[in-house]
Amino acid sequence: MTYAIGVVTDKACLCVKLGVSGMRYSIKFPLSALLVAGVAACSTPREDCIAGATADYRALQSSISEAQMNIARGYAVHRQSVPYTVPDTCYRTDPYTNDMIPYSCPKTAYRTQETPVAIDVAQERKKLSGYQKLLPKFKAQAEAGTRQCIAQYPDET
Repeated sequence: MTYAIGVVTDKACLCVKLGVSGMRYSIKFPLSALLVAGVAACSTPREDCIAGATADYRALQSSISEAQMNIARGYAVHRQSVPYTVPDTCYRTDPYTNDMIPYSCPKTAYRTQETPVAIDVAQERKKLSGYQKLLPKFKAQAEAGTRQCIAQYPDET
């Protein structure tokens, strides 16, 4: 039996991907669990709390940035994920000889397709103005939420 080990990242977490030959899937183990016992997460509870408290504010900032870019360009950009097939080779173990036998196993990969979309610039400006009016309220909520998280999870070292 042959093992393949690779390191993958997922949401800023490093994980070790262990693929066992003859299987079409792999098992993921957190790198921290392999290296240091007792370390269970890639972010602290405080960081998770702050990320949750500021999510709406960051989303609004992103919407403002996108609206500004649309106005500057004169059009919006529609992005979509499009699947495509990539030829690949997988291996299985012959049960009688224990030899590795290659076989074709196509994989699905994705690419981002961008398409220009016509917009009404005046409407986009109104939308941007509405977003900018909401910004101080969302910023205050994010700051209050961040202070609450810091109080709930003080001085993490």
